[in-house]
Amino acid sequence: MKRSLPTPGRRRWLHLMVLLLGFVTVLVVMAAWWVLRVPPRLSAREAVARPASAHGPHHVAAATTDPDPGLRPLLATVASPLRVLEIGDSLGIDLGDQLRAQLDAAGSARTVVASVGDSGLSNLSYYDWPAHLATLLAADHPQLVVVFVGANDDQGLYVDGAAAAPGSPTWVAAYAGRVDDVVRESTSAGARVVWVGMPPMASPDLNAAVGLENGIYRRETAAHAGTLFLSATAVLGDASGRYEITGVDASGQVALRTSDGVHLTPAGAGLLARSVIASVDGRWHLSLGAPVGPRPNAPGSGDDPVHG
Repeated sequence: MKRSLPTPGRRRWLHLMVLLLGFVTVLVVMAAWWVLRVPPRLSAREAVARPASAHGPHHVAAATTDPDPGLRPLLATVASPLRVLEIGDSLGIDLGDQLRAQLDAAGSARTVVASVGDSGLSNLSYYDWPAHLATLLAADHPQLVVVFVGANDDQGLYVDGAAAAPGSPTWVAAYAGRVDDVVRESTSAGARVVWVGMPPMASPDLNAAVGLENGIYRRETAAHAGTLFLSATAVLGDASGRYEITGVDASGQVALRTSDGVHLTPAGAGLLARSVIASVDGRWHLSLGAPVGPRPNAPGSGDDPVHG
């Protein structure tokens, strides 16, 4: 049987199909070569997350975040102990004795306790903390300032010669300015600041007053680099943040507060000191040594009156 030949139109169609198939083949080959030749690019998130490698330029080291960019890192060694200054009122003495015992025991810190009973930030005519702090900073050159003050500050203060009642807007603004003075003085001298909030108090009136103060401490410290606000309520309060008489430490059930409903026992101050040390370690990447137990019957612990 005689086979018919393709028509001119069919020949042109077959010729176009061959050309198209060849073009597609070339594109597939080029794409395969490019995939094998060029390594994949990483997204910004993948580049940060992928660990560093010495085997190629395409692996980016993980980024670290400095909590206080621009400030000199804190270092604490036996050869060069961390210089710590602790200031406050009579509760500051409670904390300071235990903080010094725990910090200095490992040899990587040297702590000066300069707290003064009956002092505060409201009555500067009794004890002017900003002025005395300037002297202490110049004498000791601390790298870390721990502040635990406020139990005596539920009293009026003078603003431009006029008395401002505790809790009034004028009082709050003036008190916040004095907190800011302490933080600014310390950080300007090159120190970090840990401001420890007042613990819950047995007296409802005093408890409300220190609650207001704690809000001021938290806000003012947040406005400065190199500062940390530490709430004492998580350590010395109950699950609801209320006043707690007893608690638990490594030795078991212990009294946290003295009979006046204000001051800390050595055990309570010891727990708070451990919390301060742990917070400093966590924030500024230090290792200040294993805390030791509370120092019993520390001189000045819980003996100074509080006037509000």
